[in-house]
Amino acid sequence: MSVVEAVAQENFVRRIADHLLAEYPKANVILPGDEKFTVDELPEETLHELVRTAIARAQGHALTFESSIAAFTAVMFEVSPNFDTHRLCQVLLNDDEVEPNNRLDELLNVLTEKNWESIREDYDPQAWKPDKETESDNQTPDEKQATPDKPENPDFLETVKI
Repeated sequence: MSVVEAVAQENFVRRIADHLLAEYPKANVILPGDEKFTVDELPEETLHELVRTAIARAQGHALTFESSIAAFTAVMFEVSPNFDTHRLCQVLLNDDEVEPNNRLDELLNVLTEKNWESIREDYDPQAWKPDKETESDNQTPDEKQATPDKPENPDFLETVKI
């Protein structure tokens, strides 16, 4: 089953990458190290790695529907990879009164262009790093050891609901 899940996950990554290339080819992406590309200039493996990071970040917000994860990923590429850390986005993405897969729609309906501009201004290229890599960059060697409530290598290959 894990092989089937891995293949399904990579097919999903490829579909999102194709969607980004078709719909957002000129979206600007700034990578850690301040390298700047448009989506259509990114090497294929780099694009796929960024999509994997975006999927994991979306799943961290309890998004499970492919459509919700794909929309979350598109916002990361079109607006900012760390849009979800903006205070208004955090409130909306953590609203317990709204089903997780509906929260992004709510966010897209509520935020104004002024809000989006503020989010763009706070663009953080470090958000393209996988969470475990970003967390470990800020930890001492003792903190990097796995703890029972915070596994060192969380399972990335969760089944996505369709």
